[in-house]
Amino acid sequence: MKKKILPFLLLILALLIPLVFNARPSIVAYINLAIIYAVSAVGLNLLLGVAGQISLGHAAFMGIGGYTSAILMIRYGIPSIVSVLAGGLLAGLFGLIIGFPALRLKGFYLAIATMALGTAVTDVIKRMEILGADRGLTNVPPVTIFGYQFSSEFAKYYLYLAILLLTIFLVNNLLKSKTGMAFRAMRDSEVAAKVFGINISYYKVLAFVISSFLAGVAGAMYGHSLSYLHPDMFGFGLSIEFLAITIIGGIGTLWGPVLGSALWVIVPRLFGTKLEAMAGVLFGVILILVVLFLPRGLSELIMRINKLFKKEEGERS
Repeated sequence: MKKKILPFLLLILALLIPLVFNARPSIVAYINLAIIYAVSAVGLNLLLGVAGQISLGHAAFMGIGGYTSAILMIRYGIPSIVSVLAGGLLAGLFGLIIGFPALRLKGFYLAIATMALGTAVTDVIKRMEILGADRGLTNVPPVTIFGYQFSSEFAKYYLYLAILLLTIFLVNNLLKSKTGMAFRAMRDSEVAAKVFGINISYYKVLAFVISSFLAGVAGAMYGHSLSYLHPDMFGFGLSIEFLAITIIGGIGTLWGPVLGSALWVIVPRLFGTKLEAMAGVLFGVILILVVLFLPRGLSELIMRINKLFKKEEGERS
């Protein structure tokens, strides 16, 4: 019974967040950024934690999605829903392209290949006038659905929360499906997976496509939220951030990317500019501690606390 009630309580709490910070839209803006990061991190976690494929170019797929959606709206007046999905689909197409080299590359070599893709994407964007080149792309319009413009931070929050929850729901169903089992089998042992008749080539490419699609959607959300895009926003550093977020939250866990994103984006800003300036040092320490003591990230810590409470309840009864 408690397992059924808890998700509803968390949902109600999430819906009340804008009311709590009603007088501080800047805080809600940080929460929105954390949600965008979480959507993208869910994609990387699916690729890295579930399918066992590494990517150091994840931010590039965000850039592809962001620029695609922005250009479709600015130049061609394409509706927001279509442009955001188109951004995700084009990013997924690039994921398909990078997925084929992944069939022959592993580990360090695959990481270098994806990093090279990320560098190439940002360099190409800087040379394309239609994308604003090195000046960036300004006046990116907010998302508009059925005539309603999601321009305020509070309106964006509910839209982005809905997208995140939908993403979690779909990924959760995917993990429980045949595809999810194939991803995990491939991650644990490609040789054993082949013995059981799993098409390794197909599932490797599929993992890259899904991960890239989610990154593209997150990139579109990013651009429409900030009203501005620049190639340097999607550089190698952002890809490393997503890798750190995934590790801190918990590799291979469903809610790990959400926890990692919340910690990475929101916590330093809640404690003022001094802590925000020390964010790099702070999270470097957190990352080391997580790797040493919590191999499955913050999700493991929550599971341990949950088990402790269950044990105490069992002793009382």
